[in-house]
Amino acid sequence: MAFKSEFYGGSTLLTPLATATGLPIDQINFLVCQLLALILAFPFRSLFSPEKVGANTRHVVETLVGVILTVFCFGMQIWHLMAQSLVSYVFLAYGGKKHSHTFVFLFSMLYLSICHIYRQVYDYGGYTLDITGPLMIQTQKLTSLAFALHDGRFKDQAVLSNDQKEQAVKKLPNLLQFLSYMFYFHGIMVGPLTFYNDYLAFIDGSSFSKPVNSNECGTLKHPATDLNKLVLKKLIITTACGMGMIILPSICFPPEIINTPEYYNMTFLSRMLYVLGVMTIAKHKYYFAWKLADAVNNAAGFGFSAYDSLGNPKWDLTDNVDIRGVELSTSLKINIESWNKKTTIWLRRVVYDRAPFANTLAVFACSAFWHGFYPGYYVTFGTGALMTVAARQVRRHIRPWFQQSQTHIFVYEAITFIATRLANCYICFPFLVLEFYACFNMYRSLYFYYHIATSLSFLFFSFSLDLNKKGIIKRNDSTNYINKPNHVISSKSTSLTESKQSNSSIGSDVKSE
Repeated sequence: MAFKSEFYGGSTLLTPLATATGLPIDQINFLVCQLLALILAFPFRSLFSPEKVGANTRHVVETLVGVILTVFCFGMQIWHLMAQSLVSYVFLAYGGKKHSHTFVFLFSMLYLSICHIYRQVYDYGGYTLDITGPLMIQTQKLTSLAFALHDGRFKDQAVLSNDQKEQAVKKLPNLLQFLSYMFYFHGIMVGPLTFYNDYLAFIDGSSFSKPVNSNECGTLKHPATDLNKLVLKKLIITTACGMGMIILPSICFPPEIINTPEYYNMTFLSRMLYVLGVMTIAKHKYYFAWKLADAVNNAAGFGFSAYDSLGNPKWDLTDNVDIRGVELSTSLKINIESWNKKTTIWLRRVVYDRAPFANTLAVFACSAFWHGFYPGYYVTFGTGALMTVAARQVRRHIRPWFQQSQTHIFVYEAITFIATRLANCYICFPFLVLEFYACFNMYRSLYFYYHIATSLSFLFFSFSLDLNKKGIIKRNDSTNYINKPNHVISSKSTSLTESKQSNSSIGSDVKSE
């Protein structure tokens, strides 16, 4: 299992192209595989549609093409995907009704962790695109399927939430269905995660039979009527993100200056703004990968979620990032839940809703292990946990005082917009530098200003709440009506949308890579 770029396991056929462009061979192979998947997605949608061929034929095509692309991109490292998935399938089939889901969760996370550690030892700090990327997505698929099967086959339906009932899988997939879900070609490179019932509905064509809002009347268009236009639009966004990823670092805020004497000789304000600029540009590579993946899935006919209230089809099932939400949000909650959205849902469904205690801590721990073992990941999640809790308290206690007029609301949103931008880059730059001492020196250069401000606000509001509980401090009753913002929804909401909103602070605890 060689992870160093010089021992890259993928095909070397495109080495001349890599030499000509100056890009590493692993990145060339990844881009070519995604472009091939995009090209093949259109004939797959038309020639192998559910109206023309059976589900088994679609499963076979998905699996074969997915395996071929994986071998081309990662070579014989594909055996890691095979080993993790097939052993997990044995657990699902013979693990018993009490422990099969637990076995799958522990084994798949352990296997992924071992691969992370191996890569970290032999390619420390490297950015080679290796099999650990698809392994991370497959781990999500395996664990979500395991819990869905446990809910559908063994658990008392009366104790399940509506979301769990909707996602429950009643029958163990046969081997072909299982491998198709693990290796479908338009999602094997970078995902994003999709849940088994959604994938099965796509394969058999039932995904297009979603109910429409009762207020809608008239004839509905087929969801795929203008799909090519939508794919083109997403490809244009992908291209723009790719150009930003390539061009912007050479024009402004080159990341290599971070953690150098040139950076440390800047003023405090300059350092703060430089980190903001670097992290804003660094997000473009994730926007590029996720938007391209969304376009490829849509081109294959996968991604339809429902009709909106006007009867327009929504193709957001494979949309993994809301760029506007990330860049223009006025709260840390919205900012974080707009990023890597499918991982947020996975953490909620598999971890938060299942943990017997310390749910939020369990979410952070699982997300950290899922990402790997670089110290920077744990610095990010630890800082993010503290800021998330403090942000809730600030919003709960400060926001009501700014709801008296449109001017006050504008001032509040302007302040929170700036604070959210700074918090986002402050939390996440350890993902860029990875090493603990580099993270510590960076934070020290910023005088730990956000750590200090967050800790003080947390202590202040916690102390105030404690006094309030003891009756020492009483809130002004005149503010009670504005202390119930309409975005707060009970955590026991039953619909999928409500459940997602009520638990967004849980998934939002995690800033996933």
